[in-house]
Amino acid sequence: METSRQSLMNKVVESVKKQLPSGLSCVGEGERILIGRTDAGERKDRALLEIPLAPLFSRAEKSPQDAALFTTAFVERVLVIVRGQLREHRLEGAEEQIYPVLRHLSFIKRAPERWAYQPHTAETAILYAIDDREGYQLIEKNMLEETGWTIEKLHQQALDNLQRLPVPKKKQQVGPHLITFIAPTDGYAASRVLHPTLLQEMEQNRTGDALGVAIPHPDVLIIGDLHGKTGADLLTRLAYDFSSKSSLPISPLPFFWEKGELIPFLAVSHEKKHMEAEDG
Repeated sequence: METSRQSLMNKVVESVKKQLPSGLSCVGEGERILIGRTDAGERKDRALLEIPLAPLFSRAEKSPQDAALFTTAFVERVLVIVRGQLREHRLEGAEEQIYPVLRHLSFIKRAPERWAYQPHTAETAILYAIDDREGYQLIEKNMLEETGWTIEKLHQQALDNLQRLPVPKKKQQVGPHLITFIAPTDGYAASRVLHPTLLQEMEQNRTGDALGVAIPHPDVLIIGDLHGKTGADLLTRLAYDFSSKSSLPISPLPFFWEKGELIPFLAVSHEKKHMEAEDG
């Protein structure tokens, strides 16, 4: 397996190098790649970006036949991040381009002093991005300091912009459970969970025992009107499956929406045959 991972890393590094702007380098280290200035060599403290390879490894190992497709998609996402990071962005003048993004807490823990963020759940945190549709840049604390913005002002500006985005819904009935998929292609599907009224409205309209929510990766938000244990089992499977197939997973765990809060849970099914019959 190590040889396979090394091979994947080499392919990513080689492909990224070919497409990087001049003056930038890409090296592999352990289970991540480092993007940096050419004159910075391999020094971690001078790296422009550190991107973990674990999500790519996981996807490729589960579906080896699709490893080439996964690698191509991973490289494309890396290049989008690089393009956004290279732009000289300021908060002033870019107010309409600021959006909230969700990340797993492990992302924050790698450099907690770097990012402008707020806690979200026990699994996730809210970061913020400036998006000019050609690339995006995550907002760092020093950008707030330069502009004199508070994190509260940044958060409100991001929510105001989020509310202007459409919320397309695709509903699917699975037994007694009604599953709603929100998957626009703007990169902020999961961020819709922060919409001030979305979950409140769905909670008011539910007919089941609980409202379940999954934010497996940035490009999908899953909301379930769930009935009993089989509903919790179903959402658990969906959250895990969608998260495991993404190059940028957020949370493999689903949540219950309770009194305005997202509470993570893990359902372990001992009735697989019953669930498959019901879901079919």
